[in-house]
Amino acid sequence: MAAGGGLYWPQEGWAAILVDRALPRRLRKAALAHELIHDERRGGAVATGMPPMWRAVVAREERQVDDEVARRLVPADELRYLIECLTAMGLPVETWDVARQFDVPDVVAQRALDLLE
Repeated sequence: MAAGGGLYWPQEGWAAILVDRALPRRLRKAALAHELIHDERRGGAVATGMPPMWRAVVAREERQVDDEVARRLVPADELRYLIECLTAMGLPVETWDVARQFDVPDVVAQRALDLLE
């Protein structure tokens, strides 16, 4: 399993996605979304024998995939509405509030907040 708990394994004509079932539910959800987006984009993972200079390209792809995970699991219009409601009640916007509201890991919630800025 990859560090994030998910693995995208493309083959000719098909692909497998493996997600560590020991992960907490929210992390499984994010890992699956992440790997499905890799599949939509036709790959982008570290491969055995890959030239070292490609690592920067892979890192950029991972960031783009993580951004898309945040956009899909925490839709911007719904996030803006949550922020508006919390602000109207005089409450701060906390990452854990967003994570709980959208049932995502804190890292996805924070990335969604960062993308709004």
